[in-house]
Amino acid sequence: MNARAVDLPVEAAPPSEGVVYVRKPLAARLNRWRKRTPLNPYWLELRELERAVAGLAEHARGRLVDVGVGERPWGKFFEGKVRRYFGLEYPPVADNLSPGIWQAMHRLRGVVDVFGDAGRLPFADRSCDTVLAVELLEHVHDPDAAVAEFARVLADDGRLLLTVPFVAPRHQLPFDFRRFTPDGLRALVERHGFEVVELEPRGNSAIALGSVLAHWLVRAFAAKSEQLDGSVKLSRVRALLVLPFAALAQAVFAGFARITKDRSISLGYSVVARTSKR
Repeated sequence: MNARAVDLPVEAAPPSEGVVYVRKPLAARLNRWRKRTPLNPYWLELRELERAVAGLAEHARGRLVDVGVGERPWGKFFEGKVRRYFGLEYPPVADNLSPGIWQAMHRLRGVVDVFGDAGRLPFADRSCDTVLAVELLEHVHDPDAAVAEFARVLADDGRLLLTVPFVAPRHQLPFDFRRFTPDGLRALVERHGFEVVELEPRGNSAIALGSVLAHWLVRAFAAKSEQLDGSVKLSRVRALLVLPFAALAQAVFAGFARITKDRSISLGYSVVARTSKR
């Protein structure tokens, strides 16, 4: 390919309540507060994922491409650590996450810099210094093709920063294809010429069990219907009764996580890998 990486400045992410659907100011503030507490059934997952990405950010350098940028939630972790931050998104996924996005393209400014496919990146060979792929590989049809592309666009001694799920509900349907073990993930990365520098679990068995229990409580007792993407629509009345129990479950298991060292089950894994001189 002869397309070259677009040289754009780092821009701040927009408000986290969504690219298309923006809540009223008070509702948005309350929802942002709720999402940062155990009242969010994804609280443990979000907390552990943020910790993982913060650790990965220490290895970032130069020109970074965030493959599967979504709403650019991870940009803040890389401020001051990279020279340029490019966000790439796959159009069908963008449409799946935010129906109607194509009628509100102005909201994507500073979020998505380029649309493309992880299996055929629109960047020149060795044009990037860091590739970031957070919870991406479970959503691509061919992970080998994607990792091969990551290797192609990375410069010598470039960094590949990955996270993948292991214990997680099905999500973003119909684009949820697989889960990864640490051995399978290492083999995937190494067969495309990467050297694994770090491979770490995300949380431990207590964290994973607390997350599963919270999701079960919400889906079993508070869900009104299941959406096409795998998420659930909650009954407002039942949610008021169930969410405190989900919050309690997450808080209790977060406490248990401090006293257990068992990592045979985890929410997922993070990887730092580097390219060699070619």
